[in-house]
Amino acid sequence: MQKKSSNQKVGNRRAGSRNLKKGNINPPQFSSNVRLAHKFRFTASSAFGAYITDTQVLGVCGSICTVTNSTVALFAESIRIKKIEIWAAPASQGANSTCSVDWVGFGNSPNIQASDTTLSVSKNAHVVTSPPPNSLCHFWQKATGTGLFSLTCPINSIVDLSLDIILADQEVAISTATVATGVLGHIYYMYLDGTTTHLLVPVSLNTTF
Repeated sequence: MQKKSSNQKVGNRRAGSRNLKKGNINPPQFSSNVRLAHKFRFTASSAFGAYITDTQVLGVCGSICTVTNSTVALFAESIRIKKIEIWAAPASQGANSTCSVDWVGFGNSPNIQASDTTLSVSKNAHVVTSPPPNSLCHFWQKATGTGLFSLTCPINSIVDLSLDIILADQEVAISTATVATGVLGHIYYMYLDGTTTHLLVPVSLNTTF
């Protein structure tokens, strides 16, 4: 009788392992969280320089009006920011144009800032940055009203915000925002800086403040 080679034996063991896996009738484990990834774009209707909070970022992920001209409920429960990119409008003659992102540090970690300035009247200042390892934005965040990062940009700047989103599943109370204008049951995507200053306008999405 011809003996099987070592390669044949290994192949048979691998085939047997695959067959066992195929015959496993138990369903595999999975993550039940509804998780999305998206890039939101905003335009600056005026020069901007302030902190953006976790609650404001949750608001940009969508909401539904639950009380006419009063309250919207936010769809997202948690967010984790992946990247921010800013294109600042070119400078006017004899001036400069600056844009920046200042990431808030976690615990005793320092804030880390990414900044760019242009003196050109035809070229944008441009910043693209991701959360540093020891910043708040390196971790998942819920609605606590904590400032996550500050943005600085001139009027007519473009801001792209890329993030991961986990939709609400009643694990915690659904977050809400107060608005002056809202139609019951309508969907709204909030301004990046919230409903008070409302300077960073979402592009091509229905919004209110």
